[in-house]
Amino acid sequence: MEIGPLLPGRSPNSLMGSRLSQTLQANQVLLQKLQDQISSGQQYLLPGESPSKALRTITLQSLIERKDQAVTNIKSSRNLLSMSDQSLVSASESLNRAKGIMLQASGNQISSTERESLALEVESLIKGMLISSNSQYSGRYLFGGTTNITPYEMQTNGTVKFNGNTESINSLIDLNQLQANNVSAATPFGTTSTPVSSSVNPALTLSTNLSDLAGGTGITPGTVKITLDNGGTPQVQTIDLSGAKTIQDVKSRIENAFSAGPLTVSVGINANKDGLSITPSSGTVQVEEVGEGRTGAHLGILSTAAASVTGTDLDPRITLQTKLSDLNGGTGITATSAGGLRITNGGTTTVVDVSTAVTVEDLFNKLQAANLNLDTRINEAGNGLAITTRLSGTDFSISENGETTAANLGIRTFSTSTALVSLNHGTGVPVNSGAKLQITRRDGTTAEVDLSGSTTVQDVINKINLVDPGNLVASFKTVGNGIQITDNTGTGALTIAANEISQALGLDGSETSSNPANALSGRDVNPQETEGALNVLIRLRDALRSNDQSQFTRLDDQLDQSISNVTFTRGEIGVRLKDLDGIQDQISNEKIQFQEALSEDFEIDLAEVITQLTARQTTYEATLRVSAQLMQMSLVSYL
Repeated sequence: MEIGPLLPGRSPNSLMGSRLSQTLQANQVLLQKLQDQISSGQQYLLPGESPSKALRTITLQSLIERKDQAVTNIKSSRNLLSMSDQSLVSASESLNRAKGIMLQASGNQISSTERESLALEVESLIKGMLISSNSQYSGRYLFGGTTNITPYEMQTNGTVKFNGNTESINSLIDLNQLQANNVSAATPFGTTSTPVSSSVNPALTLSTNLSDLAGGTGITPGTVKITLDNGGTPQVQTIDLSGAKTIQDVKSRIENAFSAGPLTVSVGINANKDGLSITPSSGTVQVEEVGEGRTGAHLGILSTAAASVTGTDLDPRITLQTKLSDLNGGTGITATSAGGLRITNGGTTTVVDVSTAVTVEDLFNKLQAANLNLDTRINEAGNGLAITTRLSGTDFSISENGETTAANLGIRTFSTSTALVSLNHGTGVPVNSGAKLQITRRDGTTAEVDLSGSTTVQDVINKINLVDPGNLVASFKTVGNGIQITDNTGTGALTIAANEISQALGLDGSETSSNPANALSGRDVNPQETEGALNVLIRLRDALRSNDQSQFTRLDDQLDQSISNVTFTRGEIGVRLKDLDGIQDQISNEKIQFQEALSEDFEIDLAEVITQLTARQTTYEATLRVSAQLMQMSLVSYL
């Protein structure tokens, strides 16, 4: 700062002192500011010193902090994924060794002692697989999903239970960019079986939420125009349905719009119990859209003038609050305390009484309370239940206990509509192999049934019933699952010879009682299982001990698939790790740009500031010298 001008001529000492004091203070302020900048490296200490630069600085600092946090998250995610990959390396090695054991055991070329030795080795592989699947890093289970409990637990019967879930744990790896840092256990290890589920067509009710229509997509209502006409002056109402939450809300708003008469309207559920119905007190009713709206179409009630409107199917989804009596188009289910659901899991069969269940949630609670290691939920389509087992290495099935409860709920695992190709864990029934079903009847005669061309269990039943209608009778069991056959021709044994057809249908065997009413009862040949590495290893161990060569053929394909699944999962991890590296490099480049911008707005040029400080100090010293000279002047100096 330059020295301020001094008034020429004779100036009072007080005025000169004041001006000199101001000049000195201004120089001191500037010197202090320059010294602060040098000591802090910052252009300013308070936002008010440079509001525009301060705003840009705060924004840039926030961005840099968020980028730094993203880098920290990336490092953490990389560690978690790398540890998951290492665990899968061990799993892959175990499966490759199991492949060698299976090849060694196939073909009945080894003794029972050698098979037991191999079974013990597979037992060791199972334990190793459990260690891999229960791997931890920083106190977190890598394959347990969002749970914090041991994901896989060995049961006393030799099966393995999955306790975790398959939810993703997402990490913020960049601004508005999430990536899962965990790996789902479903693909490499197996978690639950394929859901047992089929549509049970829930009925529309007045309590149905509009958000649950259209298969769960929901609808957002707007405005509709409804005209009532009985030949006089038409009554026209534009009805705003926005904000309506339930079918009852829609009903109330439409009916209230015409409550003053003279014509009124009644809104209810149609005869099919899947849509709305609108009926005027007399005459006709017409429903139109308003402007570009689609409310009428979404509610399925668009109509020209008609005596009544029968709405189209609104496809409501099932919720936990859906009443069981509203399933199957409103016909409900059959469930009494004498019946129930017959569930086999982990080698144990339990009958669950669901007669007192009112809602879907009640049903799920009863199944969970039975402690059967099941997972219960609503299927993805929203039109049925989905029941799975959490056990690997065992068969799972749901059947009837004398009623039709399982079928009504859409969760029976074996029925007359089951495709033959899906039986026996997908190996099917060789109905076109040339072999026939050979039946020795109670009167000693024999019958051969050609099942070629059959595609479903019902086809098999129909062809057996054509042999001797009314006497040789095949049907599906009402307790348990499977085909049963009765024969009224005598009192001898009813026998079906063992061959590839009868064994695949679960019908090989004899009924030796002399009572013709006693049926030859077939086995359940459509059990469900949890696919995955653990299931394959447990099944292989059991097959070695029972020398079940047919299992080796089936498990060979599953083992190859498990090896492929582990390899695929490792590849997926590799892709994610590469993505993390790319994003980290991008963040590093962005941070350099942010730092440069921050430097311009916030950081000082040290050389420039030192130069300014030197100049200010020189100015300050000159001001002091001039001040000293001026303040020594007296009245004599002006005479």
